[in-house]
Amino acid sequence: MTDLTIFKSEPLSGAEAGLWSGLRSREILIDLREGLFRFIALAVAALFVYRGVQHLLVDPARLNLLLLMVSDSLTFIWLLTARRPLVRDWNPLTVFVALAAGFGGGFVSMEAGVPIIPLYVAAPIQFIGLWIVIWGKVSLGRSFAILPANRGVVTGGAYRFVRHPIYAGYLIGHILFLLSSFSIYNFTVYAIITLFQIHRILREEAVLARTQEYSEYMDRVRYRLVPGIF
Repeated sequence: MTDLTIFKSEPLSGAEAGLWSGLRSREILIDLREGLFRFIALAVAALFVYRGVQHLLVDPARLNLLLLMVSDSLTFIWLLTARRPLVRDWNPLTVFVALAAGFGGGFVSMEAGVPIIPLYVAAPIQFIGLWIVIWGKVSLGRSFAILPANRGVVTGGAYRFVRHPIYAGYLIGHILFLLSSFSIYNFTVYAIITLFQIHRILREEAVLARTQEYSEYMDRVRYRLVPGIF
């Protein structure tokens, strides 16, 4: 006859149960906050892409606008697949600045402005910016984030050359779209976005620099956006 031994777990004490319940409640609140933030970010991105598609249906020849839409559409994929952050900066000012930098493009006028440079010159350079964005996001994988966060340190791929290749690609795309469809209004919007983006970069690095791996990476890759300049 085989002896069956049943191990019965000891019940948690009141203090342990209270601590466990508190931790679970905190995890649930964090997940809800994370889910709400992603939903809002996706909704804003969807509205921006929808506006762009409407303009493209009217004027399909606007290649600069098409490239801008492709760049922003990629945000959907990376937001949906991004892993949960280990550390995230929920400072209210940081949240506002990150959202404004990430989705401030939704305030850009998509009307055809004044071309400072012709489209056939702007579009190929804008495509290079888009390619840099794609390369950066592929290199980043599921570590993509809107808010400054630590989802794991990435140092390979496009990150071997500058510390923020995705932002560098965005900057190229914004400048070339502006030059091929210029207006004072759009210049103002992009200037504000760029300033916010720089603040976002600095806050992001402050979060990541808490790890030794990223501190060593910053020593190896000195420039954030443009090699030799910044």
